[in-house]
Amino acid sequence: MKAKVLKLGEKLFDGKAIRIVLPAVNGEMCLLPRHISIITPLKKGIIKIFKPDSERPILIEINEGICSFSNNEAVFILGDQI
Repeated sequence: MKAKVLKLGEKLFDGKAIRIVLPAVNGEMCLLPRHISIITPLKKGIIKIFKPDSERPILIEINEGICSFSNNEAVFILGDQI
């Protein structure tokens, strides 16, 4: 699946992912390829992006934001970055 993590004026990540763990307001969520379409607000925590070619995830610490997943693409729009 594709993933983009955006902050005003910056692209923090743009690439492929096999799994994404995110701090949704109602609890931690895991997105896998072909997940159902969702839009969810994010709370303070860490987005963990697992790339196909790496065993260690990319970690992005956030204060708040929103995640949209549709058509096998996750887009994160972040508020204030820690």
